[in-house]
Amino acid sequence: MISTTVDLAGLPKEAQQALSQFPEFVISSFNDSGANGFVMMGRHQVLNKDVAIKIYYHDKGQVDQEPALVSRVLHDNVLKVYDARKLDDTCSYYMMPVANEGDLAGFLDKYFISLHLSHKLLCQLLSGLSALHAPGISLVHRDLKPENLLIHDDILSIADFGSVRRLGEDGRAPASRHSILYRPPEAFGDDAFFDSSSDVYQAGMVGYLLFGGKLTNDLLKYLTVKDLLGLAEVRRTGGQFEESRFVDECLERRIKKNTLLDWSSLPCYVPASLAKILKNATKAHGQRYPSVSEFLAALARVKKGLPDWIDTVDGPMLCNWKKLDYLISENKGVYCIKKGKTGGGSLRNSNSFLAGEFSDVFEDLKVKLGFP
Repeated sequence: MISTTVDLAGLPKEAQQALSQFPEFVISSFNDSGANGFVMMGRHQVLNKDVAIKIYYHDKGQVDQEPALVSRVLHDNVLKVYDARKLDDTCSYYMMPVANEGDLAGFLDKYFISLHLSHKLLCQLLSGLSALHAPGISLVHRDLKPENLLIHDDILSIADFGSVRRLGEDGRAPASRHSILYRPPEAFGDDAFFDSSSDVYQAGMVGYLLFGGKLTNDLLKYLTVKDLLGLAEVRRTGGQFEESRFVDECLERRIKKNTLLDWSSLPCYVPASLAKILKNATKAHGQRYPSVSEFLAALARVKKGLPDWIDTVDGPMLCNWKKLDYLISENKGVYCIKKGKTGGGSLRNSNSFLAGEFSDVFEDLKVKLGFP
């Protein structure tokens, strides 16, 4: 729930504690929709900036001040942490800027995203990760997902630092139990761990979504018929805890088998070379890109000549291909190509291309224009 008329007396005690430490912060709204905490947004009268205070919960004795370490990272794609403090043994908070477009999840729901912008945002995510992974910093995020990435003027920033941990001398950190859908295979079991390539895996999943892949938060959608029969039995004999554990075990099996992502859900216009890079980023530990730099290098290789497709309300559009725009338009089940000068605002039917089934029209356009 997001409230814009804030009853200070009705706020959680942790929020009131944080506000008492920051008299210069004037709260304007309160959001308690997060799974592991809540956010207060408002104006910092000394900084003269709109800021947000993220309050999050953690296990007692857990290292909980990593946001203070993040505050030393100066990078355009890592959200600046103005301050970070501990409220008690199980609760901490940090202060950060407000992003004008909110999180990436909302951004993807609100806008059609072109291939070029998707490529740009993914590279920004990886660039920010490189700053966190850098020698001397050696932090892993452990909870990269659209809800934890913010967009401001088409610039992506890594945020939500409650799960950030410093890598040990062995290059590993404890596995995070947050967001099972985005958890890499190595983050399960008795020997569960997280390392820099685990962040690469989660970045690959974000890339899959940026380029149009589908992932639902309804965990039951990932269960097989056999799984659903087993779930029915668990519901008959057990409680909510047993049901949740059973569903998690089903998800764990899919993740370990690398069958969670539906690669057929990527739009047909995403080049096979780009899809291959995303698949390589989300493979099993030891098979995926071991570092952010290798992931970035692969993306750089496909950038040249990458067609700039975007979904629109009128159909998929290829933008600015040799100064022309092409739209795959549909009328009564028949698809055809419309084209016009880029920025001209007017597209007309073209007789140079086939009309008919979508797949045939797309393939004809692809061959005749020569894009990957």
